Amino acid sequence: MSELLDKHGQMARNILTAFAESGFKKTSMEGIAQASGISRQSVYKRFKTKANCYEWTIDTYLSNMYRRIFSTLNNNELSPEAVLDNVFDILIGEAVEIIQNTNGAQVLNDVLKATHTSEEDWPLRFKSRLADFIEKNGYASSEKASGVAFALISAGKGLLLEEASRESFHKDMKLIIKSVCTQNT
Repeated sequence: MSELLDKHGQMARNILTAFAESGFKKTSMEGIAQASGISRQSVYKRFKTKANCYEWTIDTYLSNMYRRIFSTLNNNELSPEAVLDNVFDILIGEAVEIIQNTNGAQVLNDVLKATHTSEEDWPLRFKSRLADFIEKNGYASSEKASGVAFALISAGKGLLLEEASRESFHKDMKLIIKSVCTQNT
């Protein structure tokens, strides 16, 4: 799904990774410039402060991530299992790479806080869209689809804490998705 990762989304992900590697305090504007692929002068001109950059980075990362997730949920060209696979890779698989960095847990904690305080109410919208997808594809009845969506999201978050690599996350999440899809079809 990297083709859906636009220029700002990629830049935000790169800067977020820089913050995850060095932490907020130790990440320099030069480090941000290197991660973003723009000059240090452009970083100062665009963001003014490191705090503004951090806020933009988190907001852009989240909006891009959820845009990609919602687009993937609407993809009728992939099998339903492949759609779920891609959705959870975007939601959590990419975060596995961030959390492996020295300050990744703190950065992801900040991202999580921003997710739950956003006016967009992304977690609720995602759970609802995922439940609709699950019901539409016959994996659960309308009464149970929200619970299945919650279970998949919770399982994915649990794997984020356990997995050492994106590949191992992908393998285990695929197993969870397959068992949920098999049980309810």
